[in-house]
Amino acid sequence: MKTLFSLLFLSILCISCNTKKEDTAKKETVVAEVVKTPTLSKATFITETLELTHCESAVYDKDTDVIYASLIGDREPGDGSIATVGVDGKLINAQFVSGLNDPKGIAITKDKLYVSDVTELVEADLKTGKILNKYTAEGIEFLNDVAIAPDGAIYVSDTRTSKIYRLDQKGTFDFWLSDPKLDNPNGLLIQGDTMYVASWGGAPEGGRVSKLDINNKKIIAVTDIIGNLDGIRPYDKNHLIISDWRSGKVHLMNFDGTTKEVVTVGQSVGDIAYIKEKNLLLLPMNKQSRLLFYELK
Repeated sequence: MKTLFSLLFLSILCISCNTKKEDTAKKETVVAEVVKTPTLSKATFITETLELTHCESAVYDKDTDVIYASLIGDREPGDGSIATVGVDGKLINAQFVSGLNDPKGIAITKDKLYVSDVTELVEADLKTGKILNKYTAEGIEFLNDVAIAPDGAIYVSDTRTSKIYRLDQKGTFDFWLSDPKLDNPNGLLIQGDTMYVASWGGAPEGGRVSKLDINNKKIIAVTDIIGNLDGIRPYDKNHLIISDWRSGKVHLMNFDGTTKEVVTVGQSVGDIAYIKEKNLLLLPMNKQSRLLFYELK
């Protein structure tokens, strides 16, 4: 009987030990899975393009693999331009579009480039850089960013007056929306029927990101106040990427309004661009007269 009892006790003990080992292994597996969960990484500096006089905005053309950057110049009449830059950071042509005054936001189609220039929306040929048209309207004071809707309409923000103007498909340029909730709008981004607005803000602490339905023009705040916002671009299906001009910070913004800082580069980071297929973040630096290249995965 003693022998039988001893064997039974040893069997229970072995089962218990094996169970603990399995539980431990399961816990270790869970820990390993948590460690492997991808996190949002910080940006890594790659290179920079110098001598871009008060560089304000950047946009990428995937068809030609070329970056277009707006250069304000030294604020002399006609000394502003659009430069072309390679994805390796090498300057191609500092005067691709010349004779501008104070160019800021850029947007491109298959064959045209649109850039805001103080009180005008300028349309240029994307292949030659030749200026084709200039549009303006009564009451405009400070045009800033430019965005293109799926139907081909061009929208441009007036930061000083908290208004947005539109160039429709027929070539008519006119006032589109005025609302205090725009809060000195700067960056514009259109996805489907939704326009995202990055506001400079009228309060000392700055502005926030809002969204509006292009069809009914209803505006909803997405984030709390972040800072003096400038650029806003897509990052992935769950995030946008935004820049704060005054603090020099770049944030990833979840669509629920939460944000995560990815890099700080110094005051005057402007209308940014992100090239997803290259994991390349482009940061125009106004005061520093350069375009910074960062890797961001």
